[in-house]
Amino acid sequence: MEQAYCTAVFWPGGEKIDLKGLKPNEVRCLTVTGEKITDLAFLSEYPNLEMLTLDGKFSGVEALSNLEQLNELSLWLSEPVNWENVHLSALRSLHLRGEKNGDVSFLLSNITFLHLQEMRTIQDLSSFLCATLHLEKLFLESLASLQSLPELQDLSNLHALKLYELHKLNDLSALSRSHLHYFAASLIADKMSAGALAKAVLAISNLKGAALQLVDRSERRYSAIQKVFASDGKSDLLREEISNYSKWISL
Repeated sequence: MEQAYCTAVFWPGGEKIDLKGLKPNEVRCLTVTGEKITDLAFLSEYPNLEMLTLDGKFSGVEALSNLEQLNELSLWLSEPVNWENVHLSALRSLHLRGEKNGDVSFLLSNITFLHLQEMRTIQDLSSFLCATLHLEKLFLESLASLQSLPELQDLSNLHALKLYELHKLNDLSALSRSHLHYFAASLIADKMSAGALAKAVLAISNLKGAALQLVDRSERRYSAIQKVFASDGKSDLLREEISNYSKWISL
């Protein structure tokens, strides 16, 4: 049975920690919110953490190196920190929200899942991907300035890509040079025609499934997308169920 997230909130007047009746060494999932600058040294009391979310301002991130079972890390920092001396050998999943998380390249070497969210000014994702040689799944969400997909050809293990709210996206040519099997997209590429969008997805040579019905809220482009897939004899590749996050993450 999956353990519910415990919470630790630190604010200027004190702290509030809810471990849901567990002892610190029994906690596997923890969200830490630092409304003031919070020293993470206290995490030494939580040696069995597997999933950790950090939201706010922090110091002492080196303490994470003691979390030998940490598999999933989510960051939404309001002030950057230095990750150079943080070593997380078990880390496989990294979720980055916002643009103040610092240089996370030191965390990327072993991850298989990367989620980038609400990076409103970023236009080039190459710096995030160059060190992710084991990446299997990539989720890009609410990247307001992104106009083209990053090159994916060197990511030989990347088989699933999910896009959400990438309204300015107008270049999907990197898909043709990818090793993807599954592609899901919602609310993307507002100015791309249905035909161009469909052909870009069909250019994925190893495509096994695509979810494209929700590229618009009105689904205005979907009927034309269906026609392009049908004309190529590929209607069976339109698999809308993989748009669901839990289904997509299980691919």
